[in-house]
Amino acid sequence: MKPEIIKTTILGYPAVGLRSAAAELIMVPQLGGRIISLKNRITQREWLWHQARPDWLWANGAGDNFGLSPQAGIDECIPSVASCNFRGRQIPDHGEIWYQAWELDASVLEQAVLASTLELSISPFNFSRSIRLMDDHSFVFDYELENRSTEEEPFIWSIHPLKNIQEGDRVILPEEVASLRLDGGIGVPINRGDLWQYPEPFPGTRLDFCQVPGSGSELCVKGFAGPLTEGFAAIENQHTGDRLEMHWDPPLVPYLGLWINRGLGGFHHVALEPCTGIPDSLAISAQEWKEVRTITGSSTLRWSLTIRIS
Repeated sequence: MKPEIIKTTILGYPAVGLRSAAAELIMVPQLGGRIISLKNRITQREWLWHQARPDWLWANGAGDNFGLSPQAGIDECIPSVASCNFRGRQIPDHGEIWYQAWELDASVLEQAVLASTLELSISPFNFSRSIRLMDDHSFVFDYELENRSTEEEPFIWSIHPLKNIQEGDRVILPEEVASLRLDGGIGVPINRGDLWQYPEPFPGTRLDFCQVPGSGSELCVKGFAGPLTEGFAAIENQHTGDRLEMHWDPPLVPYLGLWINRGLGGFHHVALEPCTGIPDSLAISAQEWKEVRTITGSSTLRWSLTIRIS
């Protein structure tokens, strides 16, 4: 069955999507290519989070604080997640493309492919993403990064998918993940680089059930696993059976970030973030932790991510 191409308007912004009998994806090109809906059409589970306000979408510009953006759904972060100064370049919070207006490639849109290419203005990269349905349940994200420089360049790419948390949701990671290396959090004292056992860093606190240790109304934690030999992560609801899976090639994307927010900003969400470097700062990743992928000068890298909804 050929996928249905959705064209609509959401809160005044043109939106485009792909729909099968079982799943639906909707993106807003003008707002950084943001994906605002990822839905199981059989159970009606909406996986992507957005703020509980009527005007939950708006545009941002270069230099804006990501925390003051809509933060809804899925953003793409490149060449860093955290703001940092690297090789004399001041890289913005969450990278250089989440605030740009994307244009879809009309030549492949009618073939049910959502494709865009962007030129980064600070770092010497061109970034491309295309999304297609592989089957009724699976969306394939194909990525391409071109290095316009003649020099080798390290980079962090991370998908940034904020997902709703429902009672009964459980994070499922590969069996090889026995600990997380932390980047930060609120709730208990955390130093960057600390190791927590996974899934239970403290008695009675289960990260896989989206629990964060500590007291108070604003708790959160960001940690990383990897390098991995299995590129897989999932969330499954133990009550309804709803399941979202992510699959990728770990030699190309070696790491996985786990972000759990239980109240920071009044929000509750979880993110599974396959990425090419850790921690979130490119400067720290390249110069201190030395856990980052590189791209040689005047070359192109390609990788893919599959999201399956069932």
